[in-house]
Amino acid sequence: MNPRHYRDMIVRAVGEPDGKTLGLIVEHVVDAERAKEILRANGYGVAGLSASATAALVPQVKPTERKLLP
Repeated sequence: MNPRHYRDMIVRAVGEPDGKTLGLIVEHVVDAERAKEILRANGYGVAGLSASATAALVPQVKPTERKLLP
């Protein structure tokens, strides 16, 4: 989706009486910020870098190197 779509979605969400959509958007933003904090704590990215730019700094793992969680 393009930025205009997101902007329009936020504008509509602010006008909703129940605030459900706005709450979902806020949860998404909080989750993205937490992901950046985790990545920075592990040595990736710097302050001011977007979540996607920070995530792009993480090296790719070959499928054979992936370990399944217990």
